[in-house]
Amino acid sequence: MRRLLPLFALLLALLVTACGGEDDATTPAAGTGAGDATTAATTGGDATTTAEATTESTATDTASTAAGPTFETMNEGVLTVGIDLPNPTYFKGSDVDDPQGGFEVELVDEVARRLGIPEVDWVLFPFNGLVAGAPCPCDFSVGGVSIFPDRQEVVDFSAPYYTVNQAVLVRKGTAVPDAAAAKALQFGSQKDSSGLYYLETTLKPTKKPRVYPSTTAALLALSAGQVEAVILDANIVADEAAKKPNLEVVGQFETEEQIGAVLRKGSPNTAVLSEVIEGMRSDGFLDQLVAEHFTAQAEVPVLK
Repeated sequence: MRRLLPLFALLLALLVTACGGEDDATTPAAGTGAGDATTAATTGGDATTTAEATTESTATDTASTAAGPTFETMNEGVLTVGIDLPNPTYFKGSDVDDPQGGFEVELVDEVARRLGIPEVDWVLFPFNGLVAGAPCPCDFSVGGVSIFPDRQEVVDFSAPYYTVNQAVLVRKGTAVPDAAAAKALQFGSQKDSSGLYYLETTLKPTKKPRVYPSTTAALLALSAGQVEAVILDANIVADEAAKKPNLEVVGQFETEEQIGAVLRKGSPNTAVLSEVIEGMRSDGFLDQLVAEHFTAQAEVPVLK
C-alpha cells in the first residue's frame, strides 16, 4: 500500500494538471467573447455618436436653409453705412464718428441688431454721387433717399421704410395759401433732390429754381434772402423752422415718396436687407420710429 500511495499521488497530480489545462484553454475563449462583447458595445456607441452627429448636422443645415442667405459685410463684424452730412432729422450730429441719434441712425442700429452684426461704422459719401450710381465704400447708404425709377436704373433700393412729402419753407410773413401762390415764388433747392425734381416736373414755377450743392447751402440762401422759398423733405423743413424762429413751413405737396436704403446695383444683400425692413414693418417698429421722429409732418397743411 505504501508503494501505491506515491503512484496515486502522481496520478492525482496529473489529473489536476489536466483540469488546469482545460481552464487555461477556456479562459482565452471566454476572454475573446468578452472582447467581442466589448467591441460590439464600443461599435454600438460609435454608431450612436455618428447618428447623433448626422442628426445635428442635418438640423444645422436645415436651420441655415430656413434662415435664408446672410448679409455679407465689407468688414467682418461691422456694418458700414454711407451718408452725406448734414442730414437733419435722419442723422443728428455733424460728424460720422459721433452720431447723436436721428431716424436713420436708430433704424440702422436696429438693422445691425437683427442681422447679428455687433458694430456700425458710418462713412461720409456725397448724395449726388450716390444717386448717380458712384460706388460707395460701404455696405449700403441712407440719407432720406427717395426711390425713383431713374435712380433704380443705376442702384438697388431696399424695401421702403418711410414715406415723405415735399414741403415749402419761407421767411415769416411770406403768404403761400395754395399751389398757385407757390408757383410765383423764387425757389431754391438742392441739386439732384426730389424737391427739385418736383419743381421741374410738376409744380413748374414761373421763375427758374436756383440750385445749390447741399441742403445747408439752400437753407442759407433762404435766410440770406437770395430765394423766397426752399422745397425739401417735410421733416427737414419742419426741423429747420423749429430751430429758426424767422422761418416757417407754409405747406406741403403730397408727393408721397418712398424712402429706402441704397445698395450697389445687383447686390445680393438687397433682398436680405429688405426682408429685415419688412420685419420691422410687420412688428410695428417702423411705425414707432416714425411717430417718435416725424410727428411734425402730419401737422403741415397740404397745398392744392
